Amino acid sequence: MEAEKLKTVLENHKKWLNDEGGGKADLSWANLSGADLSWADLSGADLSGADLLDANLSGADLSGADLLDADLSGADLRGADLRGADLLDADLRGADLSGADLSKRYIIISCIGSRKDSTTYCFDEDKIWCGCYIGTLAKFEERVKETHKDNPQYLKEYLGAIAYIKSLKV
Repeated sequence: MEAEKLKTVLENHKKWLNDEGGGKADLSWANLSGADLSWADLSGADLSGADLLDANLSGADLSGADLLDADLSGADLRGADLRGADLLDADLRGADLSGADLSKRYIIISCIGSRKDSTTYCFDEDKIWCGCYIGTLAKFEERVKETHKDNPQYLKEYLGAIAYIKSLKV
């Protein structure tokens, strides 16, 4: 996305947040790879599917933002406010989340199972996302044991991930 267009979107979003007209930022599917959005107020913005590869989002307010399917790999999210952000299927590999406020604790385990995809678990909600499966960790474990009973490799991978998640529960 061109810098001038991004600046306009951010200005309109700020007006929207302050009830001064403008409009909510719609940056869905935007190419923001490498963008400097440090300290930007993107609370409530639509960033679903956005390419934020290696973007600088340090100190940014992303509370309540829609980051569904966003590519945040390698992004600098140090000190970012991610409270209530939708991170479902977001790629956070290599992202720096030091000091970020997630208010909900997540873990993402990558390159696992038959699809070599990511599995995400939210400790605070006891909710796991793996492929098209969404449910509790206990139900996921039952399903893994049934689905992969004849495939020792995938069974071992998933049960190892489940055991690791259980070891981190506080």
